[in-house]
Amino acid sequence: MKTGKAVLLSVAIVAAGAAVVGGVGYLVYRKAEAHIQPTAAKDPVDTAEPAEKSGTCAKQDENAKAKAILAPAADALQRSERAVARIVLEPLKADDVKLSKVGGRAYWAAGRDYPRDAKGQPMFLLAQINWAEPPKMQGYPERGLLQFFVSGDDYYGAALDQAHGADRMQALAQQTGFRVVYWPDASAPALAPPPASAGKDSLPFDPDKPRRMRFSADHESIGLNDAGLDKVLGGSVHDLVERYSSEHPDDRTSDEALNDELADYLERTGHKLGGYPDFTQSDPRDASDKRMLLFQLDSDDAMMWGDSGIANFFIDPEDLARADFSRVSYHWDCY
Repeated sequence: MKTGKAVLLSVAIVAAGAAVVGGVGYLVYRKAEAHIQPTAAKDPVDTAEPAEKSGTCAKQDENAKAKAILAPAADALQRSERAVARIVLEPLKADDVKLSKVGGRAYWAAGRDYPRDAKGQPMFLLAQINWAEPPKMQGYPERGLLQFFVSGDDYYGAALDQAHGADRMQALAQQTGFRVVYWPDASAPALAPPPASAGKDSLPFDPDKPRRMRFSADHESIGLNDAGLDKVLGGSVHDLVERYSSEHPDDRTSDEALNDELADYLERTGHKLGGYPDFTQSDPRDASDKRMLLFQLDSDDAMMWGDSGIANFFIDPEDLARADFSRVSYHWDCY
């Protein structure tokens, strides 16, 4: 679904162009700094192939070349690893207001105003996480419900048209078209939320067809599309490719193919909590921004962010530690 390989050799052109968002021109607001773009949405795994003239299977590491290119930075990449809870979405036949899910009916209790957009219309539940279900991750809540609401406007509630310049992350944190709500205690009886209908048909998902989240624990290092990559590596990936080529003159693999190897190995797409983000365009953060990925939803067969895009929610680690979700930044981009 992602086409990072085709973008590897034209990052500057892509970053200067305009991405079309639901028929609305969306100017890419951050020039790429030699970062490689994402590719497919699955983590690469080792494959097993039959050994020649043998009754056993010889497992071969399809990432061997990427690892060889990254060998000088292997320790740095290992130090960058973060916990991640990978998410698989599956159909939910009977909605439940306290499940971890995408779409459906939100849990809501008395005493708080239901999220509404600037026109006073009720927002749609994008996702809900019951913290009793994901694997435990340091710094994350272990109880309660976390909810993500969005509006059915051209940008799905994200302030993309205001996200320019040095203050873009602050603009993306203005919770006017979206809302992040945390219930530390969801034991109170649930109330029927107001029906949301305005903009329903323009959402990237069908709110009437909820999908349950299934979690699995994992970890991952920083990805190739992260604004902090050069800082972690102590240089660019292009420097590593050139170094590999100079140290392996007998390897006739083209730089384009070597970049493809890296794109496959260090992509960070998919649905997940924590870990590192990925993008179809570029990271809205700069290298000095300490905000980390809180939650990511990718495009799939039942969810489409513009043209095969990807959505991210970022949070300051200190805010996460005290379960303060009032300054979460919401961003998505597409082709």
